[in-house]
Amino acid sequence: MRVLLITNYFPPHYVGGAEVVVYNNCHGLLERGVDASVLMVNARIPQARDEHHLVQGVPAHEVTYRPYALTNALAQTFDHRVYRAVIAELHRLQPDLVHIHNVSGATMAPFLACRRLDMPTVLTLHDHWLLCPNNMLYKADGSLCDPAEASRDCSSCFRRQDFWANIPWRRQVFASFVRNVRLFISPSQKLVDLHVAGGYDRSRFRVVRNAIKPGLYQTPSDPIVRQVVRETGLFHTLLFAGSVVETKGMVTLIQAVPMLSERVDGFRLVIAGAGEERFMSVWRNSSPSVVRALGRVPFQEMRALYAGADLTVIPSLWYENSPMVIYESLLAGTPVLGSRIGGIPELIEPGKTGYLFPPGDAAALVEQAAQHFARPAHERREMRRNCVERARSNMVLDKHLDRLQTVYDEALTI
Repeated sequence: MRVLLITNYFPPHYVGGAEVVVYNNCHGLLERGVDASVLMVNARIPQARDEHHLVQGVPAHEVTYRPYALTNALAQTFDHRVYRAVIAELHRLQPDLVHIHNVSGATMAPFLACRRLDMPTVLTLHDHWLLCPNNMLYKADGSLCDPAEASRDCSSCFRRQDFWANIPWRRQVFASFVRNVRLFISPSQKLVDLHVAGGYDRSRFRVVRNAIKPGLYQTPSDPIVRQVVRETGLFHTLLFAGSVVETKGMVTLIQAVPMLSERVDGFRLVIAGAGEERFMSVWRNSSPSVVRALGRVPFQEMRALYAGADLTVIPSLWYENSPMVIYESLLAGTPVLGSRIGGIPELIEPGKTGYLFPPGDAAALVEQAAQHFARPAHERREMRRNCVERARSNMVLDKHLDRLQTVYDEALTI
């Protein structure tokens, strides 16, 4: 079988959870003898490129275009340059199936290209872009949108991150773009439920949890990161890994740190990520004995940070889908303290592999973390064993690929 994976970003460009999933999917399929490759196509990159390269053994074709001088919502909906690039790649590779991931920046052009050539297509949904211009169902005041209420007015929408194609009747238009998608793949049940509430047919969805593969990770190259790893045993370490932005719960975490410093002897927060300056400046200006802000760390080098931490925190405020941070942390044996929102609760067993708290509740976050650090050492070691067992039994790449290939086979018969 020949499979083409299409995504808007791929290493060495911005790497978030979706990009890690695409890399792991392609790498794993190749090891199984599937002829798989990645097309990264994006019309928002400052420097135009058309290059073929290998990313740790994964063949990737990067096609990028400079954004138009005048960009509007219609241009963000469809870009003819991307359309032509996808058509050319489909003619070149002649894949049996196309697996599309995120398309913000690529517009909806890949779907029309696949439809024109009658190409069997599946789509993995990493967030809510079919329902919402900011991909998150999150408003500027911090409240969440009801997917059952399709708003024609997104004037109150959160726009400090991605916000695209805010056209009239957007939800209906986007639904027409993806009508040729044979199956939607969702890493969480919550994401399925939100899309069904938004008008999509539940029978088109298949839940396939994300996964990672042990052994694909490297020793940290940055000496500061290596130093932090060496020092983790000297502290009660809480790790945050991800984008340092509002929707990831930065305000909640900032509020929690002084309380944690008072309640937990030797407390230290490690921040592995970059983002909004208003939050980064807070972390950089904090006492280095309490907060270490490392900036962005390559995902292949994160395993040592997870393994050295006592607890990983995910204080998100929006409907997270199925954060890769949880998978990576559990595989490294580190429990996760997460907001009770989106797909996060589906991955954490309270008291055994982590803890849950109401989103935005800094006091509850502190209480759960303090209780964890106060637990006897043998109980914390037992939790670490539980985390590894859970990850290896449910979250490793082989099982994910088994489910993924079952979806591929089903899509080819529809």
